[in-house]
Amino acid sequence: MTQQVTLTSPLGSHPYLTIDEYKQAPTSVDVDDFVGGGSLALNDVELGNVLARASSWIDSHCGQVLSSTVDTETFRCRASRDGFLRVHPRYWPITAVVAASFGSSPQALQTLDVTTAWIESETVVFPLVLSNVAFLGQIQFSRNYQVLAEQFVSMTYVNGYANALSTSSTLAGVSSLPVSELAGFTPNTKFTVFDGVNTEILTVASTFVPSSGAGTVTLAAPTVYPHGIGMSVSALPPAVKQACIYMTNVILKSRGNSALVMTGLTASQIIGNNPLVASDYGMAVDLLRPFRRIR
Repeated sequence: MTQQVTLTSPLGSHPYLTIDEYKQAPTSVDVDDFVGGGSLALNDVELGNVLARASSWIDSHCGQVLSSTVDTETFRCRASRDGFLRVHPRYWPITAVVAASFGSSPQALQTLDVTTAWIESETVVFPLVLSNVAFLGQIQFSRNYQVLAEQFVSMTYVNGYANALSTSSTLAGVSSLPVSELAGFTPNTKFTVFDGVNTEILTVASTFVPSSGAGTVTLAAPTVYPHGIGMSVSALPPAVKQACIYMTNVILKSRGNSALVMTGLTASQIIGNNPLVASDYGMAVDLLRPFRRIR
């Protein structure tokens, strides 16, 4: 068997805001003059770059990718006396387990039945098929026990909050949405299409089969409004999006945090340390506290 490799998504791989979302937010930031003398299109490109950096900062601060991803991890753990293998992967919330295997050595892994997995927010519990080890004495016990040796485990799982973009325009009344990433969309869960005055909350159909990569989300009820291409289709908590707004403000305002200010006709002074930067930064940190990974 080939060596198992841990494949986890890099931090900052999924922006948490679109350019339109940031422009529509009340930020008091001039969004049309990031690049001196640049066109509107060039300023939008730079704003998109800043949004990506702000999203990357959020992932780094939280120690995990909040946007839904499919990751493969390898680690070691021990089975419990009651015959369960409890796995604590790197990222959460866990929404699905794609594949898993375990064994006493990397070269002797056996496949686990993922349909029997018990999924919690930060833990996956697998019931193991154990061999009988009877205690031979005046009293005999026939319950299954597992030798408590360290186990090598490989697991591919889906984690985080669904966060994608619409990949084509749709009319009102459609029963499905084409998106750039299906990971994180699960039956009967809600998500939001952020589209200005046409913003609406939708529900994934109970018959939807979870998957990953670009595809179509089947809806429990038709859309109310038409939607354009490139709209944010996301289940991210509003607090994360607001934190991204604050952190984008920090990056943009920090670029000009010192100014030459005239205090009179014959005197001037340098004013620095923009207090609004510290305020936005502090609010971003506060909003992200529940999403930080603690190991």
